[in-house]
Amino acid sequence: MATVEQKALHQVLERLRKSGEDWLRHRAKSAEKPHKVALGRYSALSESDLINALMHGGLKGEFDTTKVIFFEPPPKEVGSVAALWCRWDYGHELPRCGFYFGLWSSETAFPAPKDGNQAEKHVAFIGYRFETPEDGTNHNFYHAQPCRSMGRKDDEVEVALPVSSRMPTWPIAAANALELLLCLVAALYGLDGVRDVRIKLFQDVKLRANGDLRKALDTAIDKVLSLGYPTKAA
Repeated sequence: MATVEQKALHQVLERLRKSGEDWLRHRAKSAEKPHKVALGRYSALSESDLINALMHGGLKGEFDTTKVIFFEPPPKEVGSVAALWCRWDYGHELPRCGFYFGLWSSETAFPAPKDGNQAEKHVAFIGYRFETPEDGTNHNFYHAQPCRSMGRKDDEVEVALPVSSRMPTWPIAAANALELLLCLVAALYGLDGVRDVRIKLFQDVKLRANGDLRKALDTAIDKVLSLGYPTKAA
């Protein structure tokens, strides 16, 4: 049976999945080339796929290695394709979760030609994994790191940029996996993106009536929104 936090993760991921689905249907032409490359490797996770994996798959699981949740890309990256792959394990006292965010975009050749003549752009991938604390004393905190894959380290995306997959490791101000996922949302869309998730979540009458689930979501969202620096009233 899914835990309350698993149910909360499902609610947030489903809202993000729906927004991404709408983007793929109506606005993906702005990122035609990256879209084609991303879909050459991954297909879109459906609503039923997400329910079966996170809600009915037990305490431990992960997305199919060939499926991701496609996101609506951040406002300044409309020519890119964004996606998320997830794993989770709630069989431990401290749940172990990983959210792998990837971005495909059209980039100029590197290094730049000496004559300054820019050749045709190529699709490149860059990823970031947001993870719960690891065993030991080094990365035993909520953190994010660059990565070259959507999940398995030995399964790199072919067009991944040759960046370090170990450093830097940024500490993330989260206390559980739900807050970690919402920090990822804030990293992409800012705090307004987190507020937008809240609005979409609580349009659901059944969710509003579920006291435990609503409390978990409200508490986590309030925690992430509190990271914003206080602004003075006009």
